[in-house]
Amino acid sequence: MPLIETHELCKTYRLGEIEVPALRNISLRIEPGEFTALWGPSGSGKSTLLNLLGLIDTPSAGNIILNGRDTANMTDAARARLRNEGIGFIFQGFNLIPVLSALENVMLPLSIRGVSRTRAHCEADRRLAEVGLGKYTHHRPDQLSGGQRQRVAIARALVTNPLLIIADEPTANLDAATGLAVIEQMKALNHTLGVTFLFSTHDPRLLGHLQRIVRLSDGEILEDSMDALPNLSTTLPPSPTHTEGAAA
Repeated sequence: MPLIETHELCKTYRLGEIEVPALRNISLRIEPGEFTALWGPSGSGKSTLLNLLGLIDTPSAGNIILNGRDTANMTDAARARLRNEGIGFIFQGFNLIPVLSALENVMLPLSIRGVSRTRAHCEADRRLAEVGLGKYTHHRPDQLSGGQRQRVAIARALVTNPLLIIADEPTANLDAATGLAVIEQMKALNHTLGVTFLFSTHDPRLLGHLQRIVRLSDGEILEDSMDALPNLSTTLPPSPTHTEGAAA
């Protein structure tokens, strides 16, 4: 059973009396455990599609089946419950709370759910260790590099044990080497934990490091490639070695 299945998905925004189509007839199937990128220029519909698949927004037409559940006729409360229980989010701006430590930022989703502080602390500690930040649990975001902050965000997305992690341009605010390091970190977690990653990017330097690429343009799927692209790694800077003290 696919984790995500969409049928003729459309999204149209209204600007005054003008209708602006953002997505047109998107039919897509994502299997459990995939590592998939939505690739395309700004305005191609990547973020709109992620917002729909993350149940943050609703389509104008078509439907989304998430883990076997048709979301078309769900109430807002049911959609919110499914989103909170099954989906983790990573944002390009990190969205960390400045006054909280890395550990407290990762604990937050569990605290909101009413999980005990002891259990939340243990789970957050484990997730930070998995992304190589076990020695940085008490550092605030302003004491961390951009790559480290994004890895805190990855740990926070993982802490609730979601079926799916959605990341909107997770490397956009990072330099090339750090961005590649973050992608390699996500790939490693995808491999070891089996969690499905779906993220957007417009950066062609990442293409040789991706397994499946769904190419979007003007709200439509132009190409869906699984291991079909040439290896572009020779044109990219080498991925830095991961250590807890590294800037990435």
